[in-house]
Amino acid sequence: MSNLTKRILVAIIAIPIIIYVSFMPYSLLGLTLIFALVAVHEFYGLAKMKGFIPQTRIGLILTAFIVISFAHAEILRAAFGLGMHVEVATLTLFFLPIVMIAGVLLTMTAELFKGYPNPLAQVSVTLAGAVYVGFGLGGFYGIREVLAGPSGESIEGPIFLITLLASIWICDSAAFSVGRKWGKHKIAAKVSPHKSWEGGIAGFVAAIIVWLVARTYISDIQGISLATALAMGIIVGVLGQIGDFAESMLKRDAGVKDSSTLIPGHGGVLDRIDSILFVAPCAYLWLHLVGI
Repeated sequence: MSNLTKRILVAIIAIPIIIYVSFMPYSLLGLTLIFALVAVHEFYGLAKMKGFIPQTRIGLILTAFIVISFAHAEILRAAFGLGMHVEVATLTLFFLPIVMIAGVLLTMTAELFKGYPNPLAQVSVTLAGAVYVGFGLGGFYGIREVLAGPSGESIEGPIFLITLLASIWICDSAAFSVGRKWGKHKIAAKVSPHKSWEGGIAGFVAAIIVWLVARTYISDIQGISLATALAMGIIVGVLGQIGDFAESMLKRDAGVKDSSTLIPGHGGVLDRIDSILFVAPCAYLWLHLVGI
């Protein structure tokens, strides 16, 4: 079976599942947590190839709690006995600093008893992986929460997430197709030798078009402003591609083609969500910035 066939089969199976789960908050949170834990484990795997010794267990726990910091308001309200009047953003701002402070203290305290060389590097790698993946996928889930409405039942959040994913995939496909046919000027040849400015510009334009079309024709997100639609297109078109380059840089430094071989034809989970890890937190911040 060719690599392209594997990619297509995985997409046929995965895309309907992701769309379905997007409308089910707890199932989406569970899937997001699974992706986060696998992705950060792959990150630590890359670090180990470079000779680092990350505290994997602590990193996994910290990543999970960062994601949960953005989770469904009912979870945090129940955990802290807070009333329904407390907004999701307030809960996140309350819970997230506690998680980060505890994570840093626990990581550094544990390192005292490890006895490994270069503790500064080991602590840094452990925390970097948790922040990179945790905030990326936490922000992704948080977008749904921002748009869920007071009852948590609005479908604007799921539709927005699906549009975000579609724009990332279409941006990537446009960049690949145009770059392969007309790409002559390389963006960062040492990191990703096949990606060109021509392809990058095509992906940027495609991402903006997706959001403008979605805002025009999908009734459930027609309420977002033109500025937000353009901002989402720019965030995807710029930061999505930078996220792809950033993960490629890590893999090249580790001397591997993929973060793992978990997904046939696609590599690892980290390979599939590299753009999301840069796009989602910035999209989440934008939605708060404009008061949605």
